[in-house]
Amino acid sequence: MDVGIINYNGGSELSACVRSLKQQTEPVRVFVFDNASTDNSIEILKQQKLDCKIIECPDNLGYAGACNGLLQYMTADIQVLCNMDLEFDPTWAQNVLRCFERYPDAGSVASLVMEKSGVVNAVGVLLGPDLFAQNEGSGLDYSEADIREKEVFGCYGAVMSFRKKAADAAGKMDASFFLFFEETEWYFRHNLAGYRTIFCPEAKVYHERSMTTVRYSPRKLYYSERNRLRSAIRLLSLFEIIKLPFYALGRYLKMAKGGVPQKSGDGKKLSKWSICKALAKAWFEAFLLFPKEWVVRCKYERKFGNVTSKVESLLDDFRLP
Repeated sequence: MDVGIINYNGGSELSACVRSLKQQTEPVRVFVFDNASTDNSIEILKQQKLDCKIIECPDNLGYAGACNGLLQYMTADIQVLCNMDLEFDPTWAQNVLRCFERYPDAGSVASLVMEKSGVVNAVGVLLGPDLFAQNEGSGLDYSEADIREKEVFGCYGAVMSFRKKAADAAGKMDASFFLFFEETEWYFRHNLAGYRTIFCPEAKVYHERSMTTVRYSPRKLYYSERNRLRSAIRLLSLFEIIKLPFYALGRYLKMAKGGVPQKSGDGKKLSKWSICKALAKAWFEAFLLFPKEWVVRCKYERKFGNVTSKVESLLDDFRLP
């Protein structure tokens, strides 16, 4: 098994992540791709003298670009891409590999991602009709979530375990996404290529979310909305694309009713104006990219067949309640 870690200003969290991987009951090879960090995370890692390969990139390629960079180095049949702010249970790799053995037709195995407090980050991924993605079980206590081995849409982006042949069939991630939704769009392609994902509850990973991108930040909102819309143009029927503004309006009103967070995850004050500005920018850029995304759509149709029909089936199977 090859594990690739994407690092950006991970501080001591990066070394802790690598250490937890080197302490696995099943040996793994570890690769670290540094996205032009400005902190001392790589220096700290080198001082620890942990057995891993470090790739230092002079530019920040974003999450998708870094994933593509790692895939060029990893050669094992089972591969993993993950964040730097994770801690892996000692038996995680062993349980992932056993799950792959139980399901020889599965392309990916999704881990149980949770906080050490017992709060679940993700069991799987559920989708709305406009491709709005939500982590199944997010925010629930471990005892309340549906923790059983089952088929899910795809892996949560913090840690993705997959067969090399599935990644080859899906193709590279879209580096122009830079941040957010790149793994969701990628897993649509995994499914379109005929590869399914199995959730393995014994494969536990601990994660404190949004260390780099900051929870609730306008930047995070902008990238996630822009890239969701770009993916919708590629994957949905024209009729559903026309309905996108109406779906979004209903969701935005529901979010506003629940109240806007007063501060982002890094403590900065949030305003309704900054949120509206981020959303407007996302929609404007997605509109400008419509012709380019339609070309990608045609490419997918040639490669995977009837994309919209297959996506409609996926949305039926993994729809948000």
